[in-house]
Amino acid sequence: MSFLQPMLLWALPLLALPIVIHLINQWRYQTKPWAPMMFLLQANRMNRGFARIRQWLILAMRTLAIAGLIFAISRPLASGFWGLWGSGQTDTTLVIMDRSPSMNWQGQGSESKLSTGKRQLSDALGTLGSAHWVSIDSASGAAREHSNLAALLESSAMDGCSAAAQVPQSLASALEYLQINKPGAAEVWLCSDLQSSDWQVDSGDWNLLRQGFAALPQSVRFRLLAFPETSNDNLSIRVTDARRDVVTQGSQTKNQLVLSLQVLSSNDQSAKRTVPVQLELEGVRSELTIELDGGSGQLRDNRLDLPAKMESGWGRVSIPADANNADNQYFFVFAATPVQRVVIVADDMLAVRPLQIAASLSPDGSADSQLELLSPTQVQSTALAGAALLIWQSELPEGDAASAVDQYVASGGQVLFFPPSGLSTGRVATARRYRGVSWSGWKSNAQTPVMVVNWRGDQDLL
Repeated sequence: MSFLQPMLLWALPLLALPIVIHLINQWRYQTKPWAPMMFLLQANRMNRGFARIRQWLILAMRTLAIAGLIFAISRPLASGFWGLWGSGQTDTTLVIMDRSPSMNWQGQGSESKLSTGKRQLSDALGTLGSAHWVSIDSASGAAREHSNLAALLESSAMDGCSAAAQVPQSLASALEYLQINKPGAAEVWLCSDLQSSDWQVDSGDWNLLRQGFAALPQSVRFRLLAFPETSNDNLSIRVTDARRDVVTQGSQTKNQLVLSLQVLSSNDQSAKRTVPVQLELEGVRSELTIELDGGSGQLRDNRLDLPAKMESGWGRVSIPADANNADNQYFFVFAATPVQRVVIVADDMLAVRPLQIAASLSPDGSADSQLELLSPTQVQSTALAGAALLIWQSELPEGDAASAVDQYVASGGQVLFFPPSGLSTGRVATARRYRGVSWSGWKSNAQTPVMVVNWRGDQDLL
């Protein structure tokens, strides 16, 4: 038997606490001879044996209650007969290791959260055992089978990386693996430091995941190894925007890099200070500073001159070393804003005119996106290849069109569905389904009309 929290076993001496309290209570009373009590004592001696047994049983129950509490908090793991009796045999074990930079933080010891998590996983899973081993990459969500536990722990899915963990997407991959392979009883082990950016607590995927796992026919248990400890003042840096821009000033044309940075502190109450940032651009180094106030600091649209003929390149920003060096540098690439190709599928081209206007605008505000209008019968996988966005404002796809959309999404594409125009008049049937989703009829409530309370005119189209 092993324990996930063995340090808590140091509390076992607390088992003596009920015994100490019992002895103290015995010492509280002093015996004084008194003649009338002689007859009462003779009568009490007849029941003393049963009373003593009752006291010892109460004392034993109190001691066992404390022992059970300590063992439960220390999270014991057992194999063999006790493991089988306590939790049942596990057919497939899926492991999701949080590989984000924050897992490389080192606490008071010299071991990082990532190394500690791998060691505890090795001890726990080695004790419990499993017939099949599967790793889920927390960055890409890819599932990979392994021949044994040692091969799983040595895989790349257990090593650190510079990308953020995608916990909902990783659990979705685990759910998809269980749905396709249909194993027996399964366990999902998740090792993470519980960063909100990795867990995406506001994501709508959590309800779908909960329903999906609940609908599985086999038993699925979840086990979490959490490392929520953070540094009192750890800094991290990332590039929020990097693009090339050509600016004309009078008769001169400048080729510039527009760079935006963000520095975050784990301590929101940290004092105001200046953080030096080293910038490396195509091997040339320079230094700039960012004012950090209230746990964060930003540098927006900082313009740096580039050689006249440079159209693309790479760079790196870094800050001084601290408790977690994995998030102290950030690499980026830059180029001219690419022309985005947007495909709009609709039956009524007049109805999608507002969508055409919105899709024609690129992120920098220039109307240089490439639009392509198709009918549902014209949708093919070749027509969607290379598209940045697919806008679907028609009946849900089926047949060859649905296969083309599936292939587009599997290759990394994004689809935005709008209800068809005929849905409000009843000309479009609501029974057609795509990937388990269907449109329902329009519902209106004339009693409580929706009013626009606040209209912002400083962003987007208006």
